[in-house]
Amino acid sequence: MPTELAESQVAYLRGKFEAAREVLDTPDTRIPATDSIHSSVEDGFDNIEETRFLYERAYDQEPDAEATHELYEEYLEAIDTVALELQVLEVELVYLDLHQYQRHSVTSGRLNHASSLSSELADAFGMDITVLPVIWDGFAIDPLDENLPATGDLSQIYVLILPRTQSDPEFYAPIIAHELAHAALDRQEDLKADFYNVLRDVQRRTRQEIDDETHFARSWRTWFEELFCDACGVLTFGPAYLSSLARHLYHPNPYYIESDTDRDLHPPPALRFDLVMDLSEEFFPDLLDGIRDDRIAFERHLDALEHSRPRIYDTYDYGELRTFITQEVPASVDHDLEALVDDITAGVTPDDQPERSHRLAANQYWLDTYPP
Repeated sequence: MPTELAESQVAYLRGKFEAAREVLDTPDTRIPATDSIHSSVEDGFDNIEETRFLYERAYDQEPDAEATHELYEEYLEAIDTVALELQVLEVELVYLDLHQYQRHSVTSGRLNHASSLSSELADAFGMDITVLPVIWDGFAIDPLDENLPATGDLSQIYVLILPRTQSDPEFYAPIIAHELAHAALDRQEDLKADFYNVLRDVQRRTRQEIDDETHFARSWRTWFEELFCDACGVLTFGPAYLSSLARHLYHPNPYYIESDTDRDLHPPPALRFDLVMDLSEEFFPDLLDGIRDDRIAFERHLDALEHSRPRIYDTYDYGELRTFITQEVPASVDHDLEALVDDITAGVTPDDQPERSHRLAANQYWLDTYPP
């Protein structure tokens, strides 16, 4: 029976799983939300045994039958599934090791701040998720349990990756909202489908204007996620998001459009800034004076580099697609921007409004007209 190599691989995978469980079951690393990943791997091992039993029974009866060969392939596929899910578990272990080490180091304060802010933002977005912050090489978010059978189609566990910096937490706090918004977009399949339909319609109507319509469509499909997250940053942080983003959008060519679709297709910083300005002028025009210097600084940066603006920029900065984001995202996503603006306008202190305390503190940090 040709199962010797497969059985050896299963034994190896079981050894890896047991080693992982030794770490994950210790009190210091216990995160209940990750039980779904462990359950998925355990279910996978059960499936291996079940398919192996069916194959052996068929082999004993008709070893050369087509159905027997198919059962052997199912057995091997079950092993591959567990191997892939163990990779997810091992990535979790890397993040947990880093999180545990940093939690007991001089960076513990930053992790505590990020955890508390993430909880505040998850509540504002109406999401029930677990966020595990780690300090690494920059702002990013990584869904740990994506596409595992035990967790369904939506990830519930996200690793929030932060840069290694001594900057004040309020300086970069609004950017965390952008990262958490990626999780919010995971829960907006209908909105994504609506945008792609609009994009296809625009592509069809503008073929004479666009030199490379395939590149245009691919760019905007990718840009949509980043621009969605920028819109959510405004909806959760208000004016502080524009100020913080202006600092993080620094780029020697803010009008640059990546031509290679195999590379990262982030929207140009100039386009992101304009979108955030559109939303800011719509939702809190009376607060814009408080961040006037930050807005002017970025506009001067754009003006100084106007000569680098490519010919295709105006074509790609398509008004109908930008308008979709500024109108449909606020209508589709849970947020408390109106209440936040009211608190800022009334001079409410962070201590007096716990459900928005971190975001009010960030606005105190950035707004000249909202003193502590």
